[in-house]
Amino acid sequence: MADIRAYTEVLGKKFRVVPLEIFAKILTPNDDSGRHGVLVPTGAYTFFPELPIPDPTENATVLFAGYDALSGRPKQFGWKYYERYPERRVTRLNPALNDVAHGRRLAIVIKARNVSREIVYVTDARVEGRDEDFGATIQMLFGNDVPTALGAFVQLPIDAPGFLKDAALSELLGLYDDVHARGWIDTLRVGDTGIGYTFETLVGIEENNDQHADFRGIELKCKLKRDRRPNAGKINLFQMGPTWLRNQPGIERLRLIGQADAAGMHSCYSQVTSRTNNLGLRLEVQPPPCGIDLRKGADQLGLWARQRLAERLAMKHSRAVFVKAESRIRNGGIQYHYNELIYCERPDIGRFIDMVDSRHIVFEFAMTERPPGRVRNHGYPWRLVDERQLDQLFAMQVKLRG
Repeated sequence: MADIRAYTEVLGKKFRVVPLEIFAKILTPNDDSGRHGVLVPTGAYTFFPELPIPDPTENATVLFAGYDALSGRPKQFGWKYYERYPERRVTRLNPALNDVAHGRRLAIVIKARNVSREIVYVTDARVEGRDEDFGATIQMLFGNDVPTALGAFVQLPIDAPGFLKDAALSELLGLYDDVHARGWIDTLRVGDTGIGYTFETLVGIEENNDQHADFRGIELKCKLKRDRRPNAGKINLFQMGPTWLRNQPGIERLRLIGQADAAGMHSCYSQVTSRTNNLGLRLEVQPPPCGIDLRKGADQLGLWARQRLAERLAMKHSRAVFVKAESRIRNGGIQYHYNELIYCERPDIGRFIDMVDSRHIVFEFAMTERPPGRVRNHGYPWRLVDERQLDQLFAMQVKLRG
């Protein structure tokens, strides 16, 4: 089996598409090709099409276009939200994935762009003991450092180098293994922050004022495997104001974008999204290589260059580990069992901009007038609406434990 680029190029030529990313999962007994589908990890949601969920208490489905590599034919695939758990699954894959008699089953999905520059998907499948190239395909996708047990997955850009553990990640994995081996652990703090504080304390990370713990340059986040809260709260991603199109004093700009109080003093404490807000402000996503425009009504006030946003995103979120846990109540207190670890790197500006367009990422102004004609600015934060979606920003993801 050739490397990922050569493998995807063959399929790209066959279906006249340009491969962009690849997702692969070794299926569990709860995965199949059709009725239930293949469970997709939360971090890979942005790999697939947008899935509107008008009512979180009801199931939702969208169909998306692509090709089945085994049959060589165009096909409509299903992308489903199941409210009961909640979770998302891909359905309508090749029936070969239902062959449980031979061994492990491998589902492969390639995200690509067709000649009309639309996003399409190519799916492929391998079954251990039946397909001669199963071992070579596993080696191509997972390499030597990713365990290939049931449920293992990788998500990689086509041009990504092979995954390799460095010293920092190896040390963190060792500490995780020690915590995992302890089984159920009493929380060291009540409330929603207990899951992260408990794990960080056990691995020797001292609490600080940052919104995340930093382990030798690796951002660390802990979350529940099944978290049914409608929103876990916003987090700051980074600070970056627009490049203003007009050179004008700050007070004039504040008076343009803000509003006056009864005393005639202006302020702008406003969340700006891709939908026009009460001040007439909105973000307008532009196609590559452009970035994001700031508009008030029909007028463009400023912009964020795509490359500058990408550099800022990579500076603040270069690599991360997401530790997941189950929870239970014992003797009136919460216990956690940390039993899954996913490593991420290569924050992707395309994902960031898509999440801006879908209003999962917002920009905020926090400016107020101070006499005589001065402006106090509290910063220009870009914020993720639900912190549990942070993993969706990363183009490379590998499941290393669980």
